[in-house]
Amino acid sequence: MYFSISFKILMYLIIFSVPNIVLSFNDENSSNIANIPKVSSDKPLIKIGVLSKRSVPITIARWSGLASYLGERIDSHNFVIVPLSFDSVDTMVDKEKIDFLLANPGMFVNLSFKYKLFAIATLKRKILGKGYTDFGSVIFARSDSNSINHFQSLIDADIAAVSEHSFGGWIAALREMNDQNIDVDSFHSLSFLGSHDAVVQAIMNKTFDIGIVRTDTLERMAEEKLIDLNSIKIIKVTNLNEINFPFLISSRLYPEWPLASLSHMSSTIAEQVSAALLTMQSNSVAATQAKIIGWTVPKNYREIDHALSQLKLGYYKDIGNYSFMDVIEKYWKYMIAVLIIMVSIIVVGIYILSLNKKLKASEISLREKATHDPLTGLANRVLFYELARNYLFMATREKQISMVLFLDLDKFKLVNDTFGHDAGDKLLIDVAERLSDCLRSSDILARIGGDEFLIMLTNVASIPDFSLVMNRIVDSVARPFISENGDELNIGCSIGASHFPEQGDNLQRLIKQADIALYQAKADGRGRFINYQEENPHR
Repeated sequence: MYFSISFKILMYLIIFSVPNIVLSFNDENSSNIANIPKVSSDKPLIKIGVLSKRSVPITIARWSGLASYLGERIDSHNFVIVPLSFDSVDTMVDKEKIDFLLANPGMFVNLSFKYKLFAIATLKRKILGKGYTDFGSVIFARSDSNSINHFQSLIDADIAAVSEHSFGGWIAALREMNDQNIDVDSFHSLSFLGSHDAVVQAIMNKTFDIGIVRTDTLERMAEEKLIDLNSIKIIKVTNLNEINFPFLISSRLYPEWPLASLSHMSSTIAEQVSAALLTMQSNSVAATQAKIIGWTVPKNYREIDHALSQLKLGYYKDIGNYSFMDVIEKYWKYMIAVLIIMVSIIVVGIYILSLNKKLKASEISLREKATHDPLTGLANRVLFYELARNYLFMATREKQISMVLFLDLDKFKLVNDTFGHDAGDKLLIDVAERLSDCLRSSDILARIGGDEFLIMLTNVASIPDFSLVMNRIVDSVARPFISENGDELNIGCSIGASHFPEQGDNLQRLIKQADIALYQAKADGRGRFINYQEENPHR
């Protein structure tokens, strides 16, 4: 096994040590080569697979800047773009020939079931100067097709779509047809042409009656002077007229493409890539080439899952359509072969599994110790600084306001001296639980030592909202605690607060200001919160 892995690594080093390449794969997994900025051969190579929804040259031109951007932000690795056809994506993910995947959300959701992909960011597509995180399908025909005016016109028509795997170029429209009780079998013909451009050109050339592409395709091609929008008409569903979307559309909206990390990719690299994407500026070369304004946190792709489930596509295709006996009848030879192999390696497998579990447990334990408080399980100072700095990057770009709270327990030393350190430790655990109950999942809470805690309240609409939270925290900690021996423990807390961005955008400075305000809260009698002010802190 180790020889096989080493051989694979050697082959990858040989293949990818050649500079100035972008790899692309057609349906037969052959490769083409195109120039990109020269990469250093002594760094590990990370391959980003990108679905070519239009053509390979367009994909390369559009996304090569992303590889360069990530290589600059993450100096330990080189990055390369791997354009993928619709039919090659599954194979490339299955064989782990790519490390990240940028594809339509239908592919992402389906592959997530099979290969445990997870989204790390959602792109904000730039269309006519603005950013959008949703898309859908457009069902269209030539404007001079007088007999094509509504969904029923699909019946007995020659239909051109992009691919059975294309969400915008087929699946989103198919769901609307399903809701309108229009069966695919009622078409005169259905052809998948492989790219959005090919579908549009086929309709304009009168090769087919009706075409299906993703939203913004028609506007983009019109902007590129490839088509005239006046020569096209759209088939809409009547109950979608109230959708607030500025482009031609025939379906409901779905979240934009995610960048997903494959399961074999380390979480450290995935986190670094995510942080780099979330801080990408809209005027950067990478964003300009990709025709996006940046990236946002991963959106909720549940609606995509609903569509696949309703249409019984992908992972849902065979659910409920076969019995266990059907499986045995069809695959009994393979099942016997697998059983023989499993019996022959089961002892070795158990031993290896046991070792892996121990290694994983050790890795998790070490990671937890490095980033979490061992007593309360909260984030420690190191993790708080990392999370808070990442949030401030995003908050600056999104123009969000937040607050840093420095919290210190009142009378905690008295509890330790009177009831012992075990009671004090139990009290800290209970305090951590109460603080967590007072906060949202998006807020950041850490114990930084002793009876001191740091909190970052994120994306709060106004200063009064902060005050409500701090009042809730003070009141919650002031309620009596019960020790394991049944003793009633009465403590409180004092809080110092500083505001972002009003009082600065440097995390260290915000914490220092909150510490100064905390000192004033203690001096004013404890059990209260103080907002930092340059001269005289006030409640």
